[in-house]
Amino acid sequence: MPPKRRRSSTGEHTALPVFKRTRTQDPLDHLSDLSDELLIRVLHNLPISSLLQCQRLSHRFYRLAGDSQIWKNLYYNRFVLPRALRIPRMRAAPDDALHFSSRRSKWLDDNTLLNRGEGKETNWKRQYKLRYNWSVGACEVQEIHVADRPSVPSMLVRLAEGVVVTADKEDGLRAWSLKEKELIATYSMKEEGIPTCLAVDEQESGTGGLGIVLGFEDGGWGTWRLDIAGKEFKRTYRHPASSNGLLSAVAYSNPYVLTITEEQLLSLYSFTAAPPIEADGSLVLIPLLGQPSQPRLLASLKSHTSWPPLSLSIRTTASTIIASIAYSLPIYLSGYTIGLQELHLSPITGLISSSRLTSALPQGFSSLLSPTSSSPSSGTSTPTQSHPFNQGIGSRPTTLSYSHPYILATHPDNTLTLYLCTSTASSLTITPGTKLWGHTSSVSSAEITPRGKAVSVSTRGNELRVWELEGGLSSSSASTSTSSPSKLFPSDKRRRKLEDRSVWIRPEPKSSTASGVEIDEGRGKEGEQWEEEIEERKRWVGFDDEMVIVLKESGRGTQALMVYDFT
Repeated sequence: MPPKRRRSSTGEHTALPVFKRTRTQDPLDHLSDLSDELLIRVLHNLPISSLLQCQRLSHRFYRLAGDSQIWKNLYYNRFVLPRALRIPRMRAAPDDALHFSSRRSKWLDDNTLLNRGEGKETNWKRQYKLRYNWSVGACEVQEIHVADRPSVPSMLVRLAEGVVVTADKEDGLRAWSLKEKELIATYSMKEEGIPTCLAVDEQESGTGGLGIVLGFEDGGWGTWRLDIAGKEFKRTYRHPASSNGLLSAVAYSNPYVLTITEEQLLSLYSFTAAPPIEADGSLVLIPLLGQPSQPRLLASLKSHTSWPPLSLSIRTTASTIIASIAYSLPIYLSGYTIGLQELHLSPITGLISSSRLTSALPQGFSSLLSPTSSSPSSGTSTPTQSHPFNQGIGSRPTTLSYSHPYILATHPDNTLTLYLCTSTASSLTITPGTKLWGHTSSVSSAEITPRGKAVSVSTRGNELRVWELEGGLSSSSASTSTSSPSKLFPSDKRRRKLEDRSVWIRPEPKSSTASGVEIDEGRGKEGEQWEEEIEERKRWVGFDDEMVIVLKESGRGTQALMVYDFT
């Protein structure tokens, strides 16, 4: 159908005039005529503020200033190079070893920045923005309402692959999608029992699922699989109740399950079948055609010296599978330190090959009557000042987070303690703890990753901190106690350096719930907000590359997941 033309008053058809758009060439513009390759070389030398201004000029400059190689170079110089310089003797390396080159496809953890399962190229501008927001604590906060009442015992929460898994007595097992901010799957636990501990295995995340294990008050445990695409839980196994008491912690890495009871009974199970044994005692390895329906008990250890809190983990190496338990250890004189025990398993047979343990205390034995105190000429020193057992002594931790090689303990005196584990084929050691300051109230929960990134949250109030702890321990600064009573605490310069490692997360004022109801996170009436912060309790924290999740319980008893989005 031809376009309509405007009819004049005389009844004749007249066409509208056509205006041709022309572009005037600025005589001072010497860049527009350059090729894209040359413009990218020019933009490559600009600071970030100038790059962002160039993206506002035109569609062409918006595309060129957002080139992946430009932002990859900026990401390297700001976030990778300072990390590489912390490697011993790296500063003495040749200049070209620390020079960015687009031909080098991988450096440090470059491969982990690729989109999992999709194989897409990394959006380096988005990745730079994400890391920058983490470094300055800039994020948006949203609230997902999960319960109208408090949970007894406390609600269990875990975060994995953008999915939050919760478990409690009333609402059962539930999964929440952080992308859609909605509930995607539920499973009733009324016939199962009261859950007391929870663990998530991310090995099946590439296939669209998560492995889940729950420990119960009756001493039993069970495994489930969350089908994220199908939005449903499937129970795969239920271990019967036990007379050993309720389970206080559990770890899961298919096919291994590690549990510990309230009475400190550690048990390691495997879903692999036991290899048959010939008459001469040799093992016959038969390939398995599927996972057995019943697990077998590989080891059962009873402890009389470990105290909660506890942290269990299962990790794999090229030659062995390591099941670990980190625990609080009471000191002979007074105070607590951290202990660690490892069980090494053969990946072929699944049998335990060795077991070893260590603690943050100095190795060896020293008499209570040290030479400095028993000798009359030794001065006025006391045994408590020079005894090696005093190194690492502290208050009993409230929580423990173990992600090899780091152990992070929280304390009620507003501090955290960081330990570094070294596990080799022949030895296992833990460095004395390094105190971390920064919180202004008691720390209720903290979590750490193998790269030394940690997030901690206060019991009350709205204080959430991000810590960059990689490369932060050394022999000269690992211990906070010395033989001199005047040096029991680090110097002001050392303390300020530790405080600089953390960033206080300050979310933007706008926030919304999953149902779309606006929440005012601004200051508003300071008195009312202060009372609300005092009543709030934050009892758990978890995080991934993009978000931090905090479980909050208000003074009225309602529970919600606070989602801090750094994207």
